[in-house]
Amino acid sequence: MKTLFASLLALCCGVAAAAAPAGFRPDEIALWAAPVEQDAVFDAWRAEVPVNPASTMKLLTSWAALNRLGPGYRWKTEFRTSAPLENGVLRGDLYWVGSGDPRLDTPRLAEMLRQLRLRGVQRIDGRLLLDKHAYSNAGTADGFAGDADRVFTVPPDTHLLNLKVAWLRYSFDAGRPSVQLDPPLPGLQLDNQLQTGTAGSCGDVRQHVKADIDGNRIRVSGKLPPACDGAANYVNVLSVNDFAVQSFSALWQGLGGQGPQAAGVAAAPADSRLLLQADSDPLLAILGDVNKFSNNTMARSVLLALGMQYPQRGDTLQDGVAQVRALLQEKQLAADSLVLENGAGLSRRERISPRLLGEVLRDAARGPYGPELAATLPLAGEDGTLRKRLGSFAGGLRLKTGTLDDTRALAGYWQAPGGQRLVIVAVVNSPRAANLTPALDAAVSDVIRRYQATLPPLR
Repeated sequence: MKTLFASLLALCCGVAAAAAPAGFRPDEIALWAAPVEQDAVFDAWRAEVPVNPASTMKLLTSWAALNRLGPGYRWKTEFRTSAPLENGVLRGDLYWVGSGDPRLDTPRLAEMLRQLRLRGVQRIDGRLLLDKHAYSNAGTADGFAGDADRVFTVPPDTHLLNLKVAWLRYSFDAGRPSVQLDPPLPGLQLDNQLQTGTAGSCGDVRQHVKADIDGNRIRVSGKLPPACDGAANYVNVLSVNDFAVQSFSALWQGLGGQGPQAAGVAAAPADSRLLLQADSDPLLAILGDVNKFSNNTMARSVLLALGMQYPQRGDTLQDGVAQVRALLQEKQLAADSLVLENGAGLSRRERISPRLLGEVLRDAARGPYGPELAATLPLAGEDGTLRKRLGSFAGGLRLKTGTLDDTRALAGYWQAPGGQRLVIVAVVNSPRAANLTPALDAAVSDVIRRYQATLPPLR
């Protein structure tokens, strides 16, 4: 434990810690902490070392997006055509032009199609064509092949709907277990092999049922307790394009529409006219999902939005990365340690130093969108991925979490009762990382308490 004198010296002069925090080997943790209202560094340990930050990398992407796009930025979805509309019949192809709306879901798509019906389209005699030109390169998240069927690895796409997730919803009909697919996807067959389970609580329905996906067939088996009536779990099914097309077809027919005759991928002609445009939720709402719930797909979509809005090389991902680097240069923040693969931290390759991530957070707190960024972070002991951690600091501590096999990380802000703010970045890279979460929380707690001891008492 540092002495108060050592803490004061660090606050004044930027002196690094003399030893690794308790519970860690010297090379397992890297840490940087500094007051927002001063230029000094309060505490540092291996702060210049490039580390894998896991999902705390989302803070860099969020900061860049707020600065470059603004909190009110919205993704646009368009439906276009070159065909005539005669007596309710679209006599040609309908183009669905996507731009990667991270929150596009079934209810929003249903409303778009309802608006198309209100604008006179009753039957589509041509094809439904997905215009995917907005992304030339959606990037990678290499090294997660074993998790390919998990939602957290779903890559961004111009036409990603429901994060490519369908729900299995359970009910009982005359005492027999039933299951429905939501949204209904006409290309999938649901094979219900469920049996009635014993009485008792349901808990997580996944402990009672099993869903096996074989091509276009979903076989659901297990013993479902009556208490699971109304429960649901998700399945990751189909390709992105098939999911979008089948969802469109099911919703369109449910609204009384007819067609389309087929589907495919093609760019809308230059002479096409706009039938309908719909805007996404604003960027700030998206960042709440990105940071509070660590949504990888949405974070990657945010980085790609930077590339879409500021095209330079014709490579959406690299154009987004270029905007991040340009902003760092404008802020005079040295980025030699930075390696970006997708901006979400879902990466074995991404690297950033705690010092650079901390300086980004300090710049954000001093900038016009500081309150907006801070509001997207989980509150200790209250919500998001920090709901069950660091509850003794509830109300004053906002931290983004990061978790990979060999990584545990925390980054964000603590605000003292007197209003003073402290930036904290702490990253563990170690084969023991999964067992070091309590030690990481203790290290962050120790930094906060030592910093608080240097502050003048409240009057």
